[in-house]
Amino acid sequence: MPAIFDILPTPAESPWSYTLVPVIIICSIIGFYYKPFFYKLLLHPYEICRGKRWHTLFTSALVHRSWIHLLVNVVLIYALLYDLFGLIKQEYGTNAAYLLSILIILCLVVIPNLFQTYIKKDDFTYTAVGASGLTFGLYGFSFLYFPLQKMSSFWIEAIKVSAQFWLAVLIVILLLSFVPKSKVNKGLHIFAFLLGSVLAFCVRPPAFLEFVNSFKSIFQ
Repeated sequence: MPAIFDILPTPAESPWSYTLVPVIIICSIIGFYYKPFFYKLLLHPYEICRGKRWHTLFTSALVHRSWIHLLVNVVLIYALLYDLFGLIKQEYGTNAAYLLSILIILCLVVIPNLFQTYIKKDDFTYTAVGASGLTFGLYGFSFLYFPLQKMSSFWIEAIKVSAQFWLAVLIVILLLSFVPKSKVNKGLHIFAFLLGSVLAFCVRPPAFLEFVNSFKSIFQ
């Protein structure tokens, strides 16, 4: 095994990090320099609602508008996919981790894009690209899969477990949504973060009760 895997997870430990991330990188780079390919993959809600371009509910996550947009997403997704696979494997085993993780990835790409499509269905000029929905959804999932996992924060002393950190992140995302004239798709990020959180409860039902219990120490 190459020495690099002494630091990074191996393909067996994080299979989707080594399949999906390279696909996103390759497609995005092609899209930077060959615009017909870019336009073929981007999300156009107006056309989707009229029976066209349904494939873009997924493919729009494979292309990005800039290098910074791409690099931030792929670094985060690489790490979060490792976390996703490992969390499910810990609870249900390897075979379940393969199946459930790919289903969760599809949900976190397609469902937020359906949300965007509904909101922007009558806006002919609106288009969207990028995997930010997947990124925020994976964050929500990772925080709440084991809500009682011990965590600490140097900026909020009350944060002791993952569920409390999840709440702090949600508050930050909501506050950022009030920043004026921002080009960031804030509604999508909030929706995806909450969707990932709900999926964590669906995959591991005891997490919901643990989530509720995690706040008892604060309110008692």
